[in-house]
Amino acid sequence: MAKKPTIKDVASRAGVSTATVSFVLNKHPGEVISEGVKKKVWAAARALDYHPSATAAGLARKRTRNVAIIFYKDEDTISNQFYSFVIQGAIKEAIEKHYNLLFSYMNEPYRGYADLPKIIQEKNAEGALFMRMVSPQLVRAIQARGIPVVAIDHYPPIKNVNSLQIDNRTGGMLAAQHLIEFGHRRLAMIYAAQERPSIAERVEGFQAAFEKHELPFSGRSSLFEARSLTFDAGHESALGVLRRQRRPTGICCANDEVAAGVLRAAHQLGLSVPADLSVVGFDDITMANYTDPPLTTVGVVKEYLGRRAMTRLLELVEGIDSEIKRELVPVRLIVRGSTAHARQ
Repeated sequence: MAKKPTIKDVASRAGVSTATVSFVLNKHPGEVISEGVKKKVWAAARALDYHPSATAAGLARKRTRNVAIIFYKDEDTISNQFYSFVIQGAIKEAIEKHYNLLFSYMNEPYRGYADLPKIIQEKNAEGALFMRMVSPQLVRAIQARGIPVVAIDHYPPIKNVNSLQIDNRTGGMLAAQHLIEFGHRRLAMIYAAQERPSIAERVEGFQAAFEKHELPFSGRSSLFEARSLTFDAGHESALGVLRRQRRPTGICCANDEVAAGVLRAAHQLGLSVPADLSVVGFDDITMANYTDPPLTTVGVVKEYLGRRAMTRLLELVEGIDSEIKRELVPVRLIVRGSTAHARQ
């Protein structure tokens, strides 16, 4: 195996010191080096196929150019049909800004220093990104070490942390309003995990649509709590809702997985969607295109959400904007085949 070239080899070939090679290849801003010398160094590096160590360069500059995404082991964030695209956007943005993205898992609950992610303990990350569940104590411990944090769609809510939230309340309103404008008056919403702010806001938006259109609202006949935000739980809850004497003609769901379960229950009970029942989901996951019929849903550009979160984190890392901000990412209604005008 050929010997890997070193910085000394580059310096020798270019006829300069190793310090000069380091300054040129790592683009050190504090050194004035002539263009002629720079060209010699770059030519020597290319000839030897030499690539500087990112770790060594980071130590020299006291920078790592590493940022972290921290997950909890009990969460399915990476495999989740929504958050996997958010992560994809964060990865692309980090790569385009020439940062390395490290992944780290941790357990709940956070009890102190020993539970800090290893990359934080070793000071190997300049910023940290969280999605969904967060520990306020962990976030404060990371921030106390001078490491900025950005949280996406997080719960529980934390003050003094930069965050990006989906405009869930508007989304819930758009879903219900769509059905109201289609003439539906017997509406229901199936939800779960209302302790999560994102879900609570979707329920609030659903209710706000009734108020906006001056329609009577009764939580007892309009809001139904499933045991979880899953297909099976949506199916189970919908069977009970659709067997009621005055069943709804339109159902809004807290996410698309629940909505897919509602579609299955409707088919099982001999109801036609959308002729007998209109169904609206939330999140616009990939599956929403392939349900029978394709699902009308409220969506957000998921990759943009990840990109914007990473952009915000790097603004904090680089000291461009240190203000605490809570940004709302807009949503849109995507009309497909699962909704139609109510029968007269």
